[in-house]
Amino acid sequence: EYKSYLSMKDLSVEDIADLTNKIIGDPKYTNEILTILDLLGYSSCIVVLAALSSVQKIYKELLQNQWMTEDPVMVDESDPVAKYRQWMKDTYNDVFVAVIKLIQHSNKNVRESAYTTALGLLQAETMFNKLQTDRTKSVIESVILTQDTELIAQLAGELSDVDWKYAGIKGIETFAKKYRSQEVLSKYVYQLLKSISISECFSKIDENNERTDVTKTMFHIKKSYNSVWVEFLKMSKSAELQEEILSSLNSDVIPYMTNPKLLIDFLVDSYDRGGVTSLLALNSLFILITQYNLDYPSFYTKLYKMLTPDLYHCTYTARFISMLEVFLKSPLLPAYLVASFMKKLTRNLLQAPPHVIIMVMKLITNLIKLHPSTKRLVHRGKDRSPAKSDPFDPAEEDPSKTKAIQSSLWELHILLEHYCPDVVQTCKTLRKPTDNILIGLNLHKDYDSMFKEYVKLWTKTPPIEFNAPSSFNNSGYSNSFTF
Repeated sequence: EYKSYLSMKDLSVEDIADLTNKIIGDPKYTNEILTILDLLGYSSCIVVLAALSSVQKIYKELLQNQWMTEDPVMVDESDPVAKYRQWMKDTYNDVFVAVIKLIQHSNKNVRESAYTTALGLLQAETMFNKLQTDRTKSVIESVILTQDTELIAQLAGELSDVDWKYAGIKGIETFAKKYRSQEVLSKYVYQLLKSISISECFSKIDENNERTDVTKTMFHIKKSYNSVWVEFLKMSKSAELQEEILSSLNSDVIPYMTNPKLLIDFLVDSYDRGGVTSLLALNSLFILITQYNLDYPSFYTKLYKMLTPDLYHCTYTARFISMLEVFLKSPLLPAYLVASFMKKLTRNLLQAPPHVIIMVMKLITNLIKLHPSTKRLVHRGKDRSPAKSDPFDPAEEDPSKTKAIQSSLWELHILLEHYCPDVVQTCKTLRKPTDNILIGLNLHKDYDSMFKEYVKLWTKTPPIEFNAPSSFNNSGYSNSFTF
């Protein structure tokens, strides 16, 4: 005999399991899906967890039996089968929405169970249809809004599949547009976005020219990868997150974008901020200039402004010096421009730690080899002292107007009196005629490593007795002393 559960106020876990089996086994209990839908809104976490388990079992069975997958064309509205199918679809949509809301539940177990149920429903759908982008967008939005790093990491693990990558990219793009001003959410969006790797999309499309469903999806992924990063970079971000993004943008993002010039606004804004943010934006901006024909005339002017004494005391000093060598390597650069950088770098060395002095001196040595016309600054320094008039204008921000080419590197004379022997030796090497082979900058060295090297060099192990005495009296030493 048919028994309705709608009138029952309180259902136990056993009752929910019994109801689930009846819905799956007998079509006359199909209306009781509304009871399960009502249970998803209960305050009791135990009831909600049981209802979520029930939803997954019910719809996995219904989707396998294709009760909601077939979509008859031009079916008579009075056809009871067509009405039943439409009711099942509408109810399924309501249930899915309820499950998505539970992903943001305050209870962690309910959140994880709701997330698992949502993925299970999506997986059951893909057995007969493509992954529904709208449904995945709602899952992504709910997961990010939880601000639960563990749950976001679980979702990131699902984005390895091709269909999920495309759906994930579109979902993140939509989320970034909707919550553009929410700074607190940007780090969770970045956690999800950086987990999407599209390198395989390039290799597989190149290897297989056939237009299969997979290659078509990969093509759309490549196209959408540009827009999702542009939208994400428009979100409000903390200074720490912006620095983290800039540190990997040139290696992890730009090579896989079909149009990296879309990042110009973000990179120029970061470059204009100054400090560490400008330093980290340098590499990506230089890639766009040299490889993608970006016209940015004030690049070297702003780069010159970054040469301050504080730069030699920050975390990214070694990285900046290595990039500076790349930026100034081109033989097309005028001698007066390179001379301005050399002079400013040398002037700031008077306030730098030893390991930085060595790196910069080696950089200047390489620049002289790359630009032989700047060698006059070193030789001219032999006859010019800081007491005499120096035409170099350290306050000038335009490197083309500093008159550095008319000056000299008289600072080398002061560095010859430095307390660190390695600094003195490097300075002497710079002043001697050398070949055209570039030398390494030793970017791995820091003050601590130099100190340890000198400690090992200058300290010796004192001689000690091979057999250490166990006590003062037993060793016979007591006879030599009078107390």
